Amino acid sequence: MAGLGPYLVKRAIQAAITIFVVTSIIWALFEAMPGDPTDAFYANPNYKAEDIANMAVSFGLADKHVETLTAKAFTPVPASQIPNSNQQYSYFYTILSFNQNPRAVSMTLNESYEYGNKTVQYGIYVFSSPEKVPLDKIYLKNSSNAEVPSQYKYHWTSYDKLGSSIQSVGVLPKKYVYVLIEIPLKGVQISPQMKIALLYVTDKPLYERYVFFLKDMFTLNFGISSIYHEPVWTILEQRVPRTLLWFGLATLITYAIGIPLGTYIAWRRGGAAEGAVIGFSLFFYNMPSFWLALVFLWIFSYSLGWTPISGFASEGYTGPGSTCAQLGICPGNPFYSIVDYGWHLILPLTVIVLLGVAGVILLQRTSMLETLGEDYILTAKAKGLPEKVVRNKHARRNAMLPIITSFVLSLAYAIGGAVILEQIFSYYGVGYTYLQALMGQDFFLAGATLYIISLLVIFGNVLADVLYGILDPRVRLQ
Repeated sequence: MAGLGPYLVKRAIQAAITIFVVTSIIWALFEAMPGDPTDAFYANPNYKAEDIANMAVSFGLADKHVETLTAKAFTPVPASQIPNSNQQYSYFYTILSFNQNPRAVSMTLNESYEYGNKTVQYGIYVFSSPEKVPLDKIYLKNSSNAEVPSQYKYHWTSYDKLGSSIQSVGVLPKKYVYVLIEIPLKGVQISPQMKIALLYVTDKPLYERYVFFLKDMFTLNFGISSIYHEPVWTILEQRVPRTLLWFGLATLITYAIGIPLGTYIAWRRGGAAEGAVIGFSLFFYNMPSFWLALVFLWIFSYSLGWTPISGFASEGYTGPGSTCAQLGICPGNPFYSIVDYGWHLILPLTVIVLLGVAGVILLQRTSMLETLGEDYILTAKAKGLPEKVVRNKHARRNAMLPIITSFVLSLAYAIGGAVILEQIFSYYGVGYTYLQALMGQDFFLAGATLYIISLLVIFGNVLADVLYGILDPRVRLQ
């Protein structure tokens, strides 16, 4: 084992550099995507604008700004200057100018107002532009569905209620923001007590966002999912074990079967066993995974009813098709959890093993055939060593080097799962979650999933290098 220590240190340094580079690439990819990780939360009424702004600040995405608009900030404007306005209403406007483009703007009115014995509902309209636009060029729609005449290039965006936050994402990222207040009475003034709390966030410089991103990734602070509305880490805690159980166990079984079979047919090459195993391997090696999964589901789940048709567990359900109904092992039985998960795993596991074992058999056979032609194998045979010793100690150990790389990387990639198979078997793991995050632009969840997968792949590469160094001293001495 001489020289292994420096070898491990070198590989550890290389892994650290690779993690840093991969994390930087992930950051660049998500910065290039349109929008912001917190944008999706503004459309959810369960989140307050201030909470979302605080989220953006905590993750180093933006700076939060809070200002107050009073009645003095608004200027009266005749209804005749606003196209399609109600001549019996009173209008007031103000123009907000931002030095930086705001990521989001939220406005909250402080109270309702009464004129005499009459309570009125204020109307508020917002318009944003990179340059100043005359008021008589901005069309006032009667409803959100109303069409804007072709001669007008701009229109006001209407909000019905001022009692709750007015939120806009992607609508107000311009330098100038016009705010128009509509009072359904003629010849009145805005109440002096009126206040509008203005909350907005502006993007931090790229270098600051980059530093915060690195810190969050390295400390596993992944944020909140905009799709599932819970911490990303909580979601990964649920999905990762499912995927590891399925694909990790499948990988172990695949190599446990494939290595001995590959070794045997290489040693007994030219026989009937080799032809049968190679034929079997090539058949499943070229079989589309989704097709095999659907065929197995049709035969064993739908037609025969031997296995569940979907899901990763019954989870206490005792109705038709459950573990309790089919196998008679119900909640409360000490072996219920093991049987429940195992029964749901049989069919998906079988499909993955059949698809994967073919490649392992062929790889081990090819590697063994190359090793059997080496001079040291001929020398071992000439010395009269038993066949078992020559095959297992001299030939198979050296033939294992490509298998080690394949095995370790397969374990690392197991965290990613298989999107198609997870959907077919309704076995929602990391792969399915990652796809949903990308389609739903859930930046936090997608970034965290990709980061975890990358970490495990890098770790798998390092582990493969270490095993190489242990099995072949020439590697660590180079």
